[in-house]
Amino acid sequence: MSSALRGMTWDHPRAYLPLEAFGCQSSAPSVHWDRQRLADFEARPLETLAPDYDLLVIDHPGLGRAIEAEAILPWDDVLTPDELAGLASTSVGPTWSSYRLGERQWAIPVDAATQVSVAAAGLLPDLPATWAEVERVSRDVRTALCLGGPHAFLMLLALGAGGHGDAGPLLQPGTATDALELLRTVWRRCDREVSVGDPITVHEAIAAGAVDYCPLAYGYASYARPQPGARPVAWADAPAFAGDRPGSVLGGTGLALSARRATDLEAVRRWVRAFLAEDVQAGLVPQAAGQPAHRAAWDSPDVDRAWGGYYSATRRSLDAAWVRPRYAGWIGLQDDASALVREVLEGRADATAAVAEINDRHARLCAGEPVGATNGGEA
Repeated sequence: MSSALRGMTWDHPRAYLPLEAFGCQSSAPSVHWDRQRLADFEARPLETLAPDYDLLVIDHPGLGRAIEAEAILPWDDVLTPDELAGLASTSVGPTWSSYRLGERQWAIPVDAATQVSVAAAGLLPDLPATWAEVERVSRDVRTALCLGGPHAFLMLLALGAGGHGDAGPLLQPGTATDALELLRTVWRRCDREVSVGDPITVHEAIAAGAVDYCPLAYGYASYARPQPGARPVAWADAPAFAGDRPGSVLGGTGLALSARRATDLEAVRRWVRAFLAEDVQAGLVPQAAGQPAHRAAWDSPDVDRAWGGYYSATRRSLDAAWVRPRYAGWIGLQDDASALVREVLEGRADATAAVAEINDRHARLCAGEPVGATNGGEA
């Protein structure tokens, strides 16, 4: 077998620059990395990529479909139990458990992110710690929400998920309806063009001076170092809505292994052992603008200082982040529910009815029933 490996990651410097830097500096087996845009990374089924790539950088909500399609191999078949236990112990927050299903480890976390508050550095002495404060601040500060793609629904989940547990409805009806009403109030004051974008759009707009603040978007530490003429960005923990816990939904990425290729597994082992070494994850990766899932990076004062205090400012949100369901129909629900949330914010759908519709579809998917879209409108 050849040791030449092919990998697919997503098209942002945070994703590909560390992989390129590692390839230039390491004696590990070579991996040729292709890139796909963020929207495809969030929604493209892994079985469409698995025949062409040995290594896949993935998002945990797509696990259910990938496993059902037999597109990926569990790492239990490749690494030893001791190696897996060691990797689990060095993974920050719930990143490791987010890729574990059926007592098997389907991906290894390589990037850690969750929803946090984002603002121009120095804008406010303290960013709002609660959504009630967000509502007040949005009256005077140029504010954007993050509503593009799945992110409208992910924002609602951050505020109104069912107790952050597995039992009961996906959305607590009273809490989620109140959350939608509050978000609709904030939305009326927001920059519409920026708000319909994704987290990268939000960070770029804040750095460019188009808006000053977003209460909830997935964090990108690299914006602590702005391009010439742009503003540095700062972060804080996600605001709390019900209780004092930061309301945030886990993001980040994991490294999966294709089950559709005649992959040289010994080359994979050598590459993974080298890339996941502590000195690489707490050194080369953040130096190359990556955002590691390794505790050594998140615990490092040097890494934190080099990236504008991002790690210390958002650690509580990461540790408390809610992990999305990973059943086979989740991605479709996530996309359709996000369109429905946008309709509610625009006044074209009822909040109470929307919450009930989302909960009903989730319950039927969990029961294994075939279901259609949550609405017939926006795609």
